[in-house]
Amino acid sequence: MTITQKAKTLAAATALALTGAAATAGSTEIDLTYVWTAKPGMEQQLIATYDQVGGVLEANEPGLLVYEIAVSETGHQLVIREVFEDGQALGYHLSETAAKFFPQISQIATPGPFIFRGDVPEELKQAAYAMDMGAIFTGDWDGFSR
Repeated sequence: MTITQKAKTLAAATALALTGAAATAGSTEIDLTYVWTAKPGMEQQLIATYDQVGGVLEANEPGLLVYEIAVSETGHQLVIREVFEDGQALGYHLSETAAKFFPQISQIATPGPFIFRGDVPEELKQAAYAMDMGAIFTGDWDGFSR
């Protein structure tokens, strides 16, 4: 699947999710953590692109509750964590900001894995699997905190 086809697949599935019952009230927060690995020589361009992405997210996505980004010790990977208030907020993100920047970022970096935790609408799950970017879906965490 080409980059353009992947972006179109995600946008189509997102549109379905936004109009379906899965995007209604009652959804829970969705935590998404993912990695982009820069292609050789593209590390600074990847970081600069994500500086732009962060500004767009902050200005346009009130349903995005948390946005955190870290550069790996080697400088080759960006690790991004986003927390959405619900499936509708995730759907909006994927159809707007992600769809806008995905083709550009895919030229300079390799995606994955993408780890989703929470109540992700089924249509978005299927689109993520179809994009073959290492999507992993989990339920709530198990364990303890101090």
